[in-house]
Amino acid sequence: MAIDYREGRGQALDGLVTVTAGRDGRITGIQLDPRLRRLHIDEMAAAVMAAANAALDAAEPDPHADEMARFTGALTEALNRLGRP
Repeated sequence: MAIDYREGRGQALDGLVTVTAGRDGRITGIQLDPRLRRLHIDEMAAAVMAAANAALDAAEPDPHADEMARFTGALTEALNRLGRP
């Protein structure tokens, strides 16, 4: 059975800014409504940051990421030992 982990989605300013984030903690999309042009640049930046943080909070993390990192670390260590005299 395959498990589908979803991207997180965050919005700010009533949907004028939408950000999506992957389960790996990377931003995968940013949508900006053209009406944002009337805002001050600091307001736009704050809205993008708020939407990005909401998306990251909503993204479901990869449940196997820590296990895979431990495995690759152990494998790298073993390969390094094999290469030493």
